[in-house]
Amino acid sequence: MKKPRKNSLDQLINNLAVEFSKIPNFDLTQTDEDGNRLFNFVVTKFSEIQDFRILYQRYFIPSTNKAIVDAKKEIRSSFYKNLLNVTESQLKENHFDTIRLGYVGLFHKNENFTKDLLKEANLVFNNGKTGKDSIEKFFEKEYNFKFNNWHSNVWVHKINWISNCVKHYDGYPKKEPKYKYLEHLPENEKIRIEHNEFYKDIEYVANTYYQFKLSQVFSLAVFKMSKDEMNEDIMPEELKEKYAELEQKIKQIMI
Repeated sequence: MKKPRKNSLDQLINNLAVEFSKIPNFDLTQTDEDGNRLFNFVVTKFSEIQDFRILYQRYFIPSTNKAIVDAKKEIRSSFYKNLLNVTESQLKENHFDTIRLGYVGLFHKNENFTKDLLKEANLVFNNGKTGKDSIEKFFEKEYNFKFNNWHSNVWVHKINWISNCVKHYDGYPKKEPKYKYLEHLPENEKIRIEHNEFYKDIEYVANTYYQFKLSQVFSLAVFKMSKDEMNEDIMPEELKEKYAELEQKIKQIMI
């Protein structure tokens, strides 16, 4: 008997529940207006990146490959085929162009997720404060930590680097500084990433980086909220030591 297919949305929500369970007053995500909106925001964003992956795997890349096959047939059957000098590499340019544009879309998905997640976290954990009182500005000022430092993650740095090359250099690998794992690419040829590598990069963002960023933002937001409520001047020495230990743990996830 065939096993019933697992509902991907249910799997997603179960995974998210693990992350939300780490937050004090988890029930807020179901009963409080801000908390409920945050929960649904995260579900929506995770669903969007999965849909993005499916669009490329099932539709965009296969359609591009089919167009290449059709073009080859047209050339072979052309009355002027002896005059035509179209290489395999030239025919595959649309295939790689589709992937290059995919990296632009993938980076903006990641960038907007982080930006919007911080906005929602400020509403739930930081009394809606923005600007200099926001969660992100607090960590930038106190710990010199930036949530959108794409260079701190090798995988995201790669995606960002390719995206910038596509947007500003028509796909040529001229963006400085060079992304170290693609330094071998000749500057006079457009970046060519195979579709399987692109799929792995999408999977990383969808299944690893989003989860990490979610856990990171929530942990740091709760830490800031706790610090705002404490008065370190009248804090007992024992509590100060425990707080110092917590601060060290927090610093470990600020990467």
